[in-house]
Amino acid sequence: MDESRHHFQVNLTGLIDLLSNHLYSNPGVFIRELLQNGVDAITARKKLGHAFAPHIHVETYSNHTISIQDNGIGLTRDEMIRFLASIGSTTKKDPDGADDFIGQFGVGLLSCFIVSDEIVLLTRSALEGESLEWKGRPDGTYEIRMLDREVPIGTTVYLKAKPEYEELFGYWQLKELLEKYGKYLNVRLTLLDEGVEETIHDERLPWKLLGEEAAKFVEESTGSLPLDIIPLASELGGLEGFAAILPYSVNVQEKKRHHVYLKNMLLSDENSDLLPDWAFFVDAYVNATNLKPTASRESFQKNDLFDHVREELGERIKEYFKRIAAGNRELLERIMNVHYQSIKLVANDDWELYRLFSPWFRFETSYGEMDMASIMSRGDRLYVTATVDEFRQIARVARAQDMLVVNGGYQYDFGLLTRANIVWEDAEIEVVDVMKFSNRFTPLTAREEQETRPFLEMAREFLARHRCEGVICFFEPADVPVLYTTNKDINYLKIVNESMEIADGLFADLLGSLKAAEFAEEPLSRLCFNYNNPIIRKVVESGDATLQRRAIELFYTQSLLMGNHAMSNQELRLMNESLFYFMNLGLDRAGELRG
Repeated sequence: MDESRHHFQVNLTGLIDLLSNHLYSNPGVFIRELLQNGVDAITARKKLGHAFAPHIHVETYSNHTISIQDNGIGLTRDEMIRFLASIGSTTKKDPDGADDFIGQFGVGLLSCFIVSDEIVLLTRSALEGESLEWKGRPDGTYEIRMLDREVPIGTTVYLKAKPEYEELFGYWQLKELLEKYGKYLNVRLTLLDEGVEETIHDERLPWKLLGEEAAKFVEESTGSLPLDIIPLASELGGLEGFAAILPYSVNVQEKKRHHVYLKNMLLSDENSDLLPDWAFFVDAYVNATNLKPTASRESFQKNDLFDHVREELGERIKEYFKRIAAGNRELLERIMNVHYQSIKLVANDDWELYRLFSPWFRFETSYGEMDMASIMSRGDRLYVTATVDEFRQIARVARAQDMLVVNGGYQYDFGLLTRANIVWEDAEIEVVDVMKFSNRFTPLTAREEQETRPFLEMAREFLARHRCEGVICFFEPADVPVLYTTNKDINYLKIVNESMEIADGLFADLLGSLKAAEFAEEPLSRLCFNYNNPIIRKVVESGDATLQRRAIELFYTQSLLMGNHAMSNQELRLMNESLFYFMNLGLDRAGELRG
């Protein structure tokens, strides 16, 4: 019996730590690594032209030991030394340059050290007649000896579980791992436990499914029926499969769960980078033949081919949405309703997604809710308010002026609206300055200015105390007596001023310094009296100074109330006093009429 001792050409203790804590996502991947080695060995033997029935056989033993046997090409003594000592090499090099193999034998085998303190490998090469045993240990040594009995062509790996991993070697968990990684392999895979052998195989390849069959498969696997199925394919990447549109809303930062297979072997069911980042609302189920796996075999190498495939799959998803937009708006709206907020968030930063979805984003406008395509069909100029309050202040009046204004105050909407010229290149975006909105109104004639001057002077004197300016002009609709406009700077300043009035000396000085630093000149809100309104005209023409003063107080405070603006105690008191004044006035005149 010939025996020799060798050392690994790496720090094996450090490598095992790297494998277990950094490279592999869970210890159960050792099953995937051994299955990959077996499949590759079988592929290599097929290339020799041998006639045999490809088979991988897994067997359990009573002392938490398992064996994984394949009838592939096997290993020679030189290959053992060369490939098991040089981590990351492969025994399955094809002289013709074809790449039909999945794994790298060295790293794959050493992953077994995560769950076992010793690896025993029996092999006989299809190229040579020696039956060999390779025994590796975590101390960095391994032994090779020739057996005095002949073993079948192929390789058998024996592992005894570390105490903390004994459950993985039990029947149920072992079967689950074999099904997870190997049930779609083009190789007969069997499991023998306590004398009972069963075949691990599923005829239904998920990446081959279409339409309703694919949707049913996803529902059986996840418990949720997808909104729809998007076919995926890349000829260059040798990739086929589908993307399932999730039936529930997900956070764009949530971990992606693409099910990725390489040559029918599961690489990962939590792959996150196969599809573009913006495709967060789908889970992919795909199988590839031409992409290269990473060292951990849980993802693909990031190279030019991968980038091309990723972009190509993104185009497939875009084509799908263009197709249903043209032929199935009901489905598109259902998808948008589920993923609307997340799609809007990503579209703010991703021009591709913006171009794809922007025509169907819906916004509040002065003409009611409309989608972006309908808004832009009204003309090339897009009027946008920066806040909800500003929109509410002018929406009704803007419509009366035949002006379509869009509310950009809701979450993400302002960014989406102000990027409209990404898709509609001729679009001119104008952020509406509500403080200048009344400049659009029809001014008074010289005679009307003369008639209204006393009233306007009284209004301006009153409004100045509330840091507001007054103007009179014509605007529609005529049933709106006044238009109050303000913005966030004025509202902020109002809070500062009110705080200064009740603050003690030191804090008031601090607020005063803050105010002086931010505002060189104090901005004023604006109250625009509508000379189209009959009540405004009656108040102006009444000539009754007391009535006019009370009316001005009521117009101002009512505009604050109707606009949901914060009101001070003084403004609330003014509103009540002016309201009671007119109630009493009406009641008194009613009494005079009865008398």
